[in-house]
Amino acid sequence: MEHYGIVRKKTSTGNYERVNPLHSWNASHLISNFFLFQLQRHSDHHANAIKRYPMLKHYDESPQLPFGYPTMIIIALLPPLWFDMMNHRLHQWHDAVYKPTEV
Repeated sequence: MEHYGIVRKKTSTGNYERVNPLHSWNASHLISNFFLFQLQRHSDHHANAIKRYPMLKHYDESPQLPFGYPTMIIIALLPPLWFDMMNHRLHQWHDAVYKPTEV
């Protein structure tokens, strides 16, 4: 759920780019963040693995889940609903991260 559909770019050397805040879904919702010790700020955890969970920050540029983790877990148990809800967000993320912007 935290990484659904998100991929990293391959560099010219054949390696994958370093993990950054764009590579996992966040769910920065106040109540669930409180009960899950900022776990929903998953992107900061990947960018700064040494940070303790209560210190994790929210990144606006990270892809965002529409609801907190408890609700998203229930939605994930219903695959048609999950795909309908998440594939649109995944395409938006892909367009924003992988397609160059027109200048």
